[in-house]
Amino acid sequence: MVLDPKKFPKAKKEVLSREEVKAIIKGKGVTRPVQCVTPLLLLPSEQPFREKELNELWEQYPDDAVFFEYTRPGNFGKPNDRYVWVDVENADPLEHGLNESKVGIDEKTAVDWDIIEQISEGIPDPFFPESLVQDFHEDDGRYRGLFWTRLSFERLWHFRGMSNTLMDFYLYPEKVKALLKHLRTIYFKAIERAANEYHFDAIAFTDDIGMQDRPFFSEDIFIEFIKPHYKEVFDYAHQHGLDVWLHTCGNVEPFIDHFVELGLDVLHPVQKYTMDEQKIAQKYRGKLCFWVGMDVQRILPFGTTEDVRNEVRYLIDTFHVPSEGRLVMGPGNRFRHDIPTENIEAFFDELYHYGKEVESNKAVGNHRSPAEDQQVFSRLKDDQDK
Repeated sequence: MVLDPKKFPKAKKEVLSREEVKAIIKGKGVTRPVQCVTPLLLLPSEQPFREKELNELWEQYPDDAVFFEYTRPGNFGKPNDRYVWVDVENADPLEHGLNESKVGIDEKTAVDWDIIEQISEGIPDPFFPESLVQDFHEDDGRYRGLFWTRLSFERLWHFRGMSNTLMDFYLYPEKVKALLKHLRTIYFKAIERAANEYHFDAIAFTDDIGMQDRPFFSEDIFIEFIKPHYKEVFDYAHQHGLDVWLHTCGNVEPFIDHFVELGLDVLHPVQKYTMDEQKIAQKYRGKLCFWVGMDVQRILPFGTTEDVRNEVRYLIDTFHVPSEGRLVMGPGNRFRHDIPTENIEAFFDELYHYGKEVESNKAVGNHRSPAEDQQVFSRLKDDQDK
């Protein structure tokens, strides 16, 4: 199905339809890779010095898969508040003279278990707000989904802080499991609204469970705590006809077999420098769709436009499966202010045009990543370290 170009009057590309994106995700795609940036990864309003320029660029290269961010609940509220994470009176540590300079940024709003155990059932309630999503617009034929942040581990340390959470797995395992069960009821409601009210195609979650060189916790911890939570949420989404997308930064290689077993549809970002991209692509080819993230640590902020274009070609060569697809592309994280506008444009342009070339020729090339060229890599690393 070809989408009506009148709906994208400034576009310099042909936008993929819902059916074409679904085919790519399911391994039946015959088109170029999917572009998916989402409002979480490109926020022109946060960069007023070039807001107009970024908005115009995004209109020229609109996403093929569109995600809407949910309206986020407040961290703390009062009894009878329905859309907050903690509805316990006076629970916010910042209201009690907390010395912020002596705790990590993730510990500033950490609460004790006795507070968590007082949270009302079903809080926050995704059915409470009049609108679950922000900046909603009507269906224009593209693949669409809801983007919900902090699925399990991220939400645990949102409540307890990072250090406490890592200890809680050993000291308070049953409390952790009870909190995860509480969270599932929230996510189930969000899934129901996404499917039944908005008629979305997917739900995406964030859950950073990897550091640069290893996961935050062992595979045993993942299997006992995180995997059962993922399974129930993923299964519920699939039962409601939604694909499941997961963003998880860092080295998560020990968990990818589990992601496949759980039926995860799309994985983001396969973060550069944390895992062997070639190894991951070859091992899991055809088993799930990769939402590959363009490097935002070195190549995008410090590379030339040609570095950016070479990296896009390399990633398509590595992850695109001819006659199957299985490749979505976006940035690995946000397009921040340190990334030159011309590099963002080069990313969009090359993703479309090299993608079309691959689509026409039905084969990928053999381009090398700038990170494989020692001279280029050294230049990028030196610029990053300055």
